[in-house]
Amino acid sequence: MNERQPCAEAIAVKNQRIVFVGANEDANKFRGNRTRVIDLHGHTVLPGLTDSHCHIFGIGEREMNLNLEGTNTLGDFLAKVKERVAKAERGKWVTGRGWIETFWKPPQFPTRTDLDKIAPENLVFLTRADGHASVANSAALRIAKIEENTPNPFGGEILKDKTTGEPNGMLSTMRMTLSQKIFRNRLKPIASGRFCSESSARSTSAGARFKTPAAMPTISK
Repeated sequence: MNERQPCAEAIAVKNQRIVFVGANEDANKFRGNRTRVIDLHGHTVLPGLTDSHCHIFGIGEREMNLNLEGTNTLGDFLAKVKERVAKAERGKWVTGRGWIETFWKPPQFPTRTDLDKIAPENLVFLTRADGHASVANSAALRIAKIEENTPNPFGGEILKDKTTGEPNGMLSTMRMTLSQKIFRNRLKPIASGRFCSESSARSTSAGARFKTPAAMPTISK
């Protein structure tokens, strides 16, 4: 931003680069026989910004557990989870990451009822691709003591069934809050350190195979 020129009338672009910002009269100097002129009728031009960040430990965790990337429907998502549950011991955790309902046809959130049907004897906790939401089955919610009257934590929301008022399993922007509760006794300090090291290595490996989306849609009810 040029503090001496916070606003301008025109810009000139050459070879996909902005070469001038200033007055209309001065911009005319850049006109040629092949110049394309676009009149925005007073509208504002803003630069396009691409946030190409990634969640290093989240990607590593996804690679170490259940990768739910590429699921296109709720049924596809549940089939992958069911396959992993079949390999898990009774009462053990099934965790994963990578699903995003925005790309499903039709787009819809999974619920604890969906998970309870395929994992009645396991604890299930599955994080959305962007890390800003998760879905848990009833067993995981009980461990976390999330019930009908549990208040929303700061900055998060426990989505409820519109008919019963009970938590429907979807947890918005509160992954860390729930994780801290349900994983507190699951990982020992040494195992936790090993997890960090392993997840870093897995995320690096994943980065060589996949392109990270430039942006993820925000969660909406």
